[in-house]
Amino acid sequence: MVSLADIRVPQSAVNLQFTRGRHGASGRIEWHDRPQGRVAVLALRGWIDLSAERRIEETLGEIATRGVEQLVVDCSQLRHVDYRLVPRLMDALGRFEARAGATVLCGLSRYLRDLLRLAGCEPQLRCWPSVEELWSRPAGAAASDERAS
Repeated sequence: MVSLADIRVPQSAVNLQFTRGRHGASGRIEWHDRPQGRVAVLALRGWIDLSAERRIEETLGEIATRGVEQLVVDCSQLRHVDYRLVPRLMDALGRFEARAGATVLCGLSRYLRDLLRLAGCEPQLRCWPSVEELWSRPAGAAASDERAS
């Protein structure tokens, strides 16, 4: 039986279009107020090229100004990232952490994990298999040690 506490209804949400076309990139931001603080979930979709990466950086800056204490980046629908942009994305997430709070990546495919590993960004990552598993973890549990193979 599902209780009302188990339902994850965002307080607000915004859909974003970073780039258009066959290999376009988009995202959705949901804000959740939880007992541990305000959480933003940024769900990324499509292919990230330079134009999309720049817009994602701007979006992370905007999220940081809204009192978010934790950012969850859902990559389960992210298909491709230009490998040259991986360090820039990780730097943007690092700036978010320095300014606002912790970040967790969820739903990384083996392909995306390998891109992160090859770019030398793996040590910076806190990963979880999915957003649903992250939401259901016991309070105080650390992010998984999921690593690229």
